[in-house]
Amino acid sequence: MSAVYSIYTSPNHAPIPNHLPTLIVTPYGQPHHTLYSYIHTNFNKETYLLTPSPQGDLCVAKMVPPPGSRGPGGPGSSDGGHSAANNDRTVRCEASRNLRWSITNTGINAPVYKLTLPNPDAPGNEQPLFQISKPNPNATWWTMFYFTYAGHLIPPKRIEFGKIQKNAAAGSGGGGGTRVSITGKSAEEKAVWQTLGEGNEDMVEWIVLCAALNVLDDEIIKAAQKSETHAAPSGAKAIPSSRPSAGNGGPRSPAGGPKMGMPMPMPGGPPGAMPGGGPRPPPPQMHRQPGGPAPDPRMFQQRGPPPPQQGFPPQNQGRGPPPPNGRRF
Repeated sequence: MSAVYSIYTSPNHAPIPNHLPTLIVTPYGQPHHTLYSYIHTNFNKETYLLTPSPQGDLCVAKMVPPPGSRGPGGPGSSDGGHSAANNDRTVRCEASRNLRWSITNTGINAPVYKLTLPNPDAPGNEQPLFQISKPNPNATWWTMFYFTYAGHLIPPKRIEFGKIQKNAAAGSGGGGGTRVSITGKSAEEKAVWQTLGEGNEDMVEWIVLCAALNVLDDEIIKAAQKSETHAAPSGAKAIPSSRPSAGNGGPRSPAGGPKMGMPMPMPGGPPGAMPGGGPRPPPPQMHRQPGGPAPDPRMFQQRGPPPPQQGFPPQNQGRGPPPPNGRRF
């Protein structure tokens, strides 16, 4: 099983002052078919992954970055090289079916994101899941991998199962944005889908996409901080969408510079294939079903629509139904 996604700046969400831009996730090559929206609230202190449905936007995951890391005046990035070694660098995540995991940047000279799950056999401890890092600090892409037991006194085997990289620009035959791919070439690469048990492939998708979106958040903030050191902040402008326009399939021409100095997510990589439906704009309302993260009521005050809510009903861990749209195959 392979899956290829593209991430763009949302053209349907107006910029909010002091907030990172809203991002959308689509199947690769289908920029107008939104699978997920990634919305920042409460001055970037909380982030929600929403999926559109006939009943409204449904919340499938919530992410809480380290306190003060992305608020106004905060350090912004969880990049390596923080002045204090004991700084909290963990993004805490929760989703439907009581799924909880953490994303921690353990890098020193360059970011190394480690994804962990609570260890049921040792409460209070974490067990490793995946990792995301660049092959070298100057690389333009990120690799996603995990380690598997290779035998007694043998170092664990590293299995690379995906990448995060720039899509080709529209003029070069691509659509811009960022590409997230799960290759699924070998049996070991395909095994990543069964990490949480048979039938929970959609939960693996949430974890991988949230990790990729978190990487983009850090890259956006770092780019903004770098630009601020070379130029004084200009007047607030709208954030241009990185998603191709409906008219010609190419990227929209920026109408102005990014708000709050926040650039668009990096564009990304070679073409892939992924089936999916047609355009599905996010419905105007959101509903909640029990069993998932509760949204922050302040989202209503900041964005207008009701708060995002739980989308997938709780199911037995390890025995959920396969993903409904089959878009990974």
